[in-house]
Amino acid sequence: MSGEKSKRPWVLINSENVRPLVCDETYSSKQLTGDEIAGMPVININEGTLKAGCRTGGDAHEDTELYYVLDCAPGSSIHLDEDEIPCKPGDIFVIPPQVFHWIDNTKSDRPFVILTFWEREIQNGVFTVRKQAWGTSIGNIDPEYTKKRMGKDSD
Repeated sequence: MSGEKSKRPWVLINSENVRPLVCDETYSSKQLTGDEIAGMPVININEGTLKAGCRTGGDAHEDTELYYVLDCAPGSSIHLDEDEIPCKPGDIFVIPPQVFHWIDNTKSDRPFVILTFWEREIQNGVFTVRKQAWGTSIGNIDPEYTKKRMGKDSD
């Protein structure tokens, strides 16, 4: 297939162009990828931001979830069942089904920023909240973002 042109258009997504869903006064969520956004089946990537001095309530899921820590301060941790693991940027956590997990950012003076990865967007509970609140999972701020990044005029 090398050299053949794809029948599907590529998609550029940048976090700066994604509207956050404010889940509560401590946590916001940006859906970066998903089937609706990409126009094809893709892995769901969500960017979550937990404010300094806060913690999440925690949850356990039916499916595996991946965490990739983008930014956190010393003293931040992830709790997986009974284990507390200190975090640093670049950490990846593979969270198996039914493992109760939460983020502790109570000792930090800066936000904890994380990417979560799901095989399908529907596995991410915030996806459903976003669809109910907005009628769509797409939260692009500027629909012309890609054209502008490429230096092309809008149609």
